[in-house]
Amino acid sequence: WAIRHTEREDCIGTRPIRLSYGAEFNDLETGKIVLREAYQTVSSWRRKDPIEVGSGVTVIGHDPYWSDRVSDEEFARESEALRERGYVIDRKEQLVNFRVWESVFGKD
Repeated sequence: WAIRHTEREDCIGTRPIRLSYGAEFNDLETGKIVLREAYQTVSSWRRKDPIEVGSGVTVIGHDPYWSDRVSDEEFARESEALRERGYVIDRKEQLVNFRVWESVFGKD
């Protein structure tokens, strides 16, 4: 029943939300409204942030994070070598992940 009768507008909308305990309410967009209204608790309400915000991916997804881990020369050398093998590595994060992948699964 719920899947057939619930639309996106029923699940995502603007509600008064406190960003910290005891703070004033602000009208912010939130998701899972049906669940949040069904189970009202202090922690039920928070603003709608993309998952990468809460997980920290937005921080490590940028090259400045990787500059201490992979030098520019190292990136240029290894990404060119991988391009010759048919792999396109655009960012230092991809290079680090590719190194892990090869360490687990081996080369080609």
